[in-house]
Amino acid sequence: MSKNDLQKIRVAAADKEDVEFELDRAELVLQEAVAEALIHGEDITVVAEVAELPIEDVAKLAAQEARPDSVLPF
Repeated sequence: MSKNDLQKIRVAAADKEDVEFELDRAELVLQEAVAEALIHGEDITVVAEVAELPIEDVAKLAAQEARPDSVLPF
């Protein structure tokens, strides 16, 4: 295995980690946006449709309140 091969592996691993981080962050932002919309009185069915989430998942978020240390707005 050459140094070039090892460098490609390092870069690929770092890229994967970066994508996983961004996916986690996007999920948190979506959850917070859904919870905030529900707190503002938006219809849960509409929120579920727009968020492309099962209504059961949105109902779980409805029971939560938006945290003051949210990651929004990003």
